[in-house]
Amino acid sequence: MKKVFVGFALLVSVLMVSCSKKDGVKPQTGVAAVTTINVEYRIQSASGHVNVDYIAPNSNGELEMTHAEVNRTEETFNFTYATGNVFSVSASNLVPSHSVVQVQIFVNGILQVENSTTNPSQSAVAKGNF
Repeated sequence: MKKVFVGFALLVSVLMVSCSKKDGVKPQTGVAAVTTINVEYRIQSASGHVNVDYIAPNSNGELEMTHAEVNRTEETFNFTYATGNVFSVSASNLVPSHSVVQVQIFVNGILQVENSTTNPSQSAVAKGNF
């Protein structure tokens, strides 16, 4: 009888240990590491005369809206900056026209977003958080 109680106690202890709840691995919720990316804005226009507004670093390295008048059918603006920021480019024909205006944002050489317009009163706008 003593062996039965010892055997029963041993069986219960084994079952309790094997059925105990184990703490699962929880995902870490830390902030992702900031890296540097190469941002390139491409502007194409059939008219060759467009207003461009884009977000880029100023001389202090802070992002700000920059304006440029482009007198050619294709133009690019590129820079390197930290990830986790909003980047934007917009362009419209300087003289109202139905000529196509296209804007694109490339990050590390890969097209991320693009937009175009033929509406003389509307800008082509591309933006995103990269």
